[in-house]
Amino acid sequence: MAQRDLLCCNFSDGIVAVPLEQVVGVVEGGPVTPLPYTASSFEGLVEALGQVMPQVDLGALLGLDSTASGILVVVSHLGGSLALRVPKVSAMISVDGDKFAAAARDRNALYLSEFEQGGQIFSVLDLDMVAKAEELGGAVPEGAVMLAEASHRAPPAAPVDDIQLVFLMLEVDGEPYAIRNSDIAEINLPHHVRPMPKSPDWIGGLIDLRGRPVVVLSTAALLGRDAASATAGDAPQVCLIAEIEPGLEVALAVDRAVGLERLSPDDVHTMPQAMAGVESYFVRGADEIVGIIDPVALVTQILFTLRQWLPQNVAAPVATGEMGGNYRRFLTLRVRDELFGMALDRIERIQAAVDLTPLPDTIAFFDGMADVGDTVVPVIDLNRQLDRSLSSLDGDRHPPCILTMLEGSLTGILVDQVLSILDVPSDSIEPVVNAPKLPISHIVPHGGRMISILSIDRLLPAQS
Repeated sequence: MAQRDLLCCNFSDGIVAVPLEQVVGVVEGGPVTPLPYTASSFEGLVEALGQVMPQVDLGALLGLDSTASGILVVVSHLGGSLALRVPKVSAMISVDGDKFAAAARDRNALYLSEFEQGGQIFSVLDLDMVAKAEELGGAVPEGAVMLAEASHRAPPAAPVDDIQLVFLMLEVDGEPYAIRNSDIAEINLPHHVRPMPKSPDWIGGLIDLRGRPVVVLSTAALLGRDAASATAGDAPQVCLIAEIEPGLEVALAVDRAVGLERLSPDDVHTMPQAMAGVESYFVRGADEIVGIIDPVALVTQILFTLRQWLPQNVAAPVATGEMGGNYRRFLTLRVRDELFGMALDRIERIQAAVDLTPLPDTIAFFDGMADVGDTVVPVIDLNRQLDRSLSSLDGDRHPPCILTMLEGSLTGILVDQVLSILDVPSDSIEPVVNAPKLPISHIVPHGGRMISILSIDRLLPAQS
């Protein structure tokens, strides 16, 4: 009997199910660039998972209750990618194919079908129809000049103390765990796992991720639990795709992903003693302790052995900025609303989050110090480099840190988000004559936006 996997999005007046095979990922919303003369449900353009795409208020489009905030479900359709803003993602479910009925189209032409489960009606979205919906169009007044103005979507009024962390809730070997939503690139339900004979018991095999072989790791085995869920040849129920270091992605196999949960930072506690792969925990309900998995720490414990089992084309980033031929390789990153790139060969490693210590104002050029685990390094905050009127580093901030060598010493560069590795044809890289804010050597057009290539050695003034 055919099964269909669905991602459930909860609205106050209904549940909309999105076909999981078309879901690329679930991410937090970001700055939106509005476009004039468009329908109210089309909110503008947003950057998600390293690309720019339309953002749609799904509730407004379907005539359901619409909220002022939410999260983005990034989906693929016949025309490309689309970010659907929804109030909440509750769960992933599998439904027998014969439970589907076509009557849903009578209620809304954007529904593919509907089914009932647990006394609730689930409406299944037709993503290709959504992408072509007339409700997303808009009439342009005659003689109008279309000028898009970049701006931030105003968040709902809330005290600063109401900042929340978003976690994906998991089940591993029957026990509850969580993982930061920002640590997961996408959720994947593979149809087949190719076995790797004689591999360690924590390797479940290989899956095909859009033409790239990715190693499946048993999260249960790496946590010291039962590894039976990662049996080679049988597809694990859910694979979480995580980037461990630039160019190295793995698929973490778990029993199932239950949904998303938002917590105050005060509810997250440091582990009282070291536990492999678990960075912290929170308490849910009366006494249920939920461990928070750190993908990098989880995989680092077996990274040396893992490299011996990696397919050659995902083995590790090349050691030079040139890929061979006429291509260059850059790490792309975001600072505020701007995109930047760094030559990959200049990057020693990336720390997902660091603890910061401000420096006295009498110390020039550096913005603070960061604890990167094995040492403390001076850091340059690109946010402050863009705007020197900003106050000194906030000790409660834990940004990603890119470690590089400057003037013979290890130095950290603080950014807002690390995006992906980009292979750029050399003939598309254009030199920059003057860049007043940051030392930019070149620009690269990509996905309708410009990526500014940082000249790392010019972040510090020349020695006299």
